[in-house]
Amino acid sequence: MKRILFMFIAALILIWAGSSLAADQPQSGDLKEVALVQAKGVKGEAKGKLVINTANGVDVAIQITGLDPKGLYTAFFFNPKSLMFEGIGPSPHVLKVNEKGEAEFKGTMKKDIYKRFVTAGIYLNPGGKPIANPVGVKAALGSLVAKDKPKLILQGKLR
Repeated sequence: MKRILFMFIAALILIWAGSSLAADQPQSGDLKEVALVQAKGVKGEAKGKLVINTANGVDVAIQITGLDPKGLYTAFFFNPKSLMFEGIGPSPHVLKVNEKGEAEFKGTMKKDIYKRFVTAGIYLNPGGKPIANPVGVKAALGSLVAKDKPKLILQGKLR
């Protein structure tokens, strides 16, 4: 009798452990997929997608094709009207582009930060250096303001 009870409890533990692991996998309803399309005036074949796991609010993935392999690209969430922005991934938010012009990023972001923004953007940075402020600074800082701004290549509407 004890042996049957032990086997029953062991089976329940295995079922519970299996369901716990399956619960961590995002369901299709937990993923927000955003198409990244070319910004106005941009020429080329670049396109991609951004996927956010809304179940945990921190996992993000980016897939892009058609980029210039020699270019330096950064990824940001931003609000065009208020000029607020937040980098995607670890600073300096650079996407690694392979020789085929493809970029793939899987990582994390601040929990639910994407909810504060309306747009996701991929920027081409001039001069081969990542620029931490993709939207520019509107202030009377004179020579402290960078003259070169990154160019918005791809954008996607978050809401």
